[in-house]
Parts: sequence; C-alpha cells; structure tokens
Amino acid sequence: MTDDRGKGVASAAVFAALTRRVPADAIIAVDVGNNTYSFGRYFECEGQAVLMSGYLGSIGFAFPAAMGAWAATQENDPRFQGRKVVSVSGDGGFGQYLAELTTAVKYDMNITHVLLNNQELGKISKEQRAGEWDVWQTSLHNPDFSRYAELCGALGIRVTKSADLDDALGRALAHDGPALVEIMTDAQLV
Repeated sequence: MTDDRGKGVASAAVFAALTRRVPADAIIAVDVGNNTYSFGRYFECEGQAVLMSGYLGSIGFAFPAAMGAWAATQENDPRFQGRKVVSVSGDGGFGQYLAELTTAVKYDMNITHVLLNNQELGKISKEQRAGEWDVWQTSLHNPDFSRYAELCGALGIRVTKSADLDDALGRALAHDGPALVEIMTDAQLV
C-alpha cells in the first residue's frame, strides 16, 4: 500500500480504502482490466454483492451494470431498497459509456463510480511488457473526469494522493445522487 513511484496512487491503497468505506450490503459492479485484478487481489468483501461480466471482452461493463443494479434497488422488495451501488472501472472502460453519466443524473441514480485513471489501457500495456514488446498504442487522451462529472450535474472528486482516499470516498458515498471519484493511479502498481 505504501508503494509510490511518484506516478500515481497504488491500487493496493485504493482498494484498502474501498474496503474501509464501502458498506457491507453494497452492490459493486466491476469492469475488466487491471482494476479488476486489483479488486480481486486487494478488496476484502464483507458480504457485498459483486457483479462481473466474466471477462468476455466487455470493457465498459461496470457503469451500465451499476445503473441496472440501481434500478433493481428501487423495487418494493425490502431486501434491496437502500443498498448502496458502487461501480469500479479504469479510464479505458469508463470512456466507453461515460455519456451515461447524464442518464444517471437525469434519474438521480445514487451510484458512486470509482474511476482508476492511469492514462492508458493498463492491462494491454502490461501484456505487452510481459511479452517483452514495446508498449504500443495504449495511451489515452482523457478529460478531467471529475470535472466532466460536475459538468453533467454529478458530484466529481479527483484524488492524486493516497492520503486523500478515505475522505473522497466517504464524501462520494454519502452524496445523495450520482458521484464520481477519479483516482490518478500508477499503471504499474496494480
């Protein structure tokens, strides 16, 4: 958790903070990529329901799945009402469906999205490095996703230091409506 190469927050620190902050009865939708590997490696489940796509080339799964989970929590069944919905993705995955944030705002969906921004398709870069090839065509040109969230009408928070994780996640999870926590992460500390 204390690894720091000066290039972003380590995934271990991100998921340790999520372990501390996400309610035990939450529904968590997880994307594909290094963020998913890190979720499996570092997040300590206490009973949360976890939605995953099965890794069938489904980059971008997390946020739309969270929207579906949120809709399911609006039913009259008391087992589901009021459960917090959280989604986790990398910047490449969220980029696939980021316009759906406007839908979440329109319908006041109480979803907290945790976005690990490493400025690249990190899993593909990792595979290229493992094959001892040059890392090729995996860098991304991203907006400031936290500012984008604000422009859409959601709460947007950007985290650049691990010391700020708990406060940012706490604020987002307490927010009544859509929230996005953009965490600037190190692509090699997964």
